[in-house]
Amino acid sequence: MRGVLSSFGAVALITLAGCASKGVVTGTGEFPSQTFEVKTDYEAAHRRAAEFLRVCHVDREHPFGVGYVASPTIDTKGTIATLRLAQTDQPIRNLLVIESEPSGARTATVHVTVIGEQQWDDAQIEAAKQSIQTATPVCRT
Repeated sequence: MRGVLSSFGAVALITLAGCASKGVVTGTGEFPSQTFEVKTDYEAAHRRAAEFLRVCHVDREHPFGVGYVASPTIDTKGTIATLRLAQTDQPIRNLLVIESEPSGARTATVHVTVIGEQQWDDAQIEAAKQSIQTATPVCRT
């Protein structure tokens, strides 16, 4: 019985550690997402995504004094670039996650995930997609 409980505990810890380190980055019914290809390298896709977040969220004035912060990271292998957008007063609650990774010599795969409430929905994903594909920030109306 003791071995079963310790095995169960180990599985639970590993599962929780995975969620804590990765967070919510893949889509579910509650967290809509979209994956698409871009005809540029993943670093350029990352820069385009950063510009979209800066123009449409971080540097823009929002109602009720809400502010946003974008946090960029690149994994230790240098192959996945991630941007996480959060409110300045809730910095660990991701509203939008954009990941870019290489998929070919001059192509990148981009994953966009939103939390699925209020303005963080499929229309926000489409705005991010258009911004990244065209290299011109297109803010959601």
